[in-house]
Amino acid sequence: MTGLIVVIVVAVMFVTAEYRRGLIRTTLIAIPRRGRMLVAKALTIGTVTFVAGLAATAITLTFGTQILRANGNYILPVSWLTEVRVVVGTAALLAVAAVLALALGALFRRSVGGVITAIVLIVVPHVLATTSVLPDTAARWLLRLTPAAGFAIQQSIPEYAHVLGHYAPIAGFYPLAPWAGFAVLAGYAALALGLAVVLLRRRDA
Repeated sequence: MTGLIVVIVVAVMFVTAEYRRGLIRTTLIAIPRRGRMLVAKALTIGTVTFVAGLAATAITLTFGTQILRANGNYILPVSWLTEVRVVVGTAALLAVAAVLALALGALFRRSVGGVITAIVLIVVPHVLATTSVLPDTAARWLLRLTPAAGFAIQQSIPEYAHVLGHYAPIAGFYPLAPWAGFAVLAGYAALALGLAVVLLRRRDA
């Protein structure tokens, strides 16, 4: 979660720093098509975050699993496809969250507003849903309707209809399928980026 917050801060400042220093005017002179400029920034921050997240997740998963097993902890076996989905999906989760944060930074033009809004939309719902703060029903709705639905991409424990269990967010289960949850996050990012492009074209630098 700390890594995600760092990604959010960096992504927001990737655009707000130019407003704070007045460099946005120079950028818009060099690239008159404002929408193209913002999309290019989104692609840049998204790509860099994906590559960094992919490397970090792969290393963490590999060594973390080895350390846990060496200490006598039981690791639930999963298929290699699930492992690949978790690694690639986590990197994609960070990348799309970065794009959403960048779009919010462009909308607010202020680092504080962009960072706080991104954290409230992405991080806070996940924390509330996966702790004992909320009832299971409320937690499930949070993970369906907010950008935090994207965390479903990390689910590695299957849910069996014929097995009775506590299938709730606090136990590591998400209400949406992995890629369906990710699609919710991507939808928020696309909507925010589209709105940011429209407002950037209409507002003065």
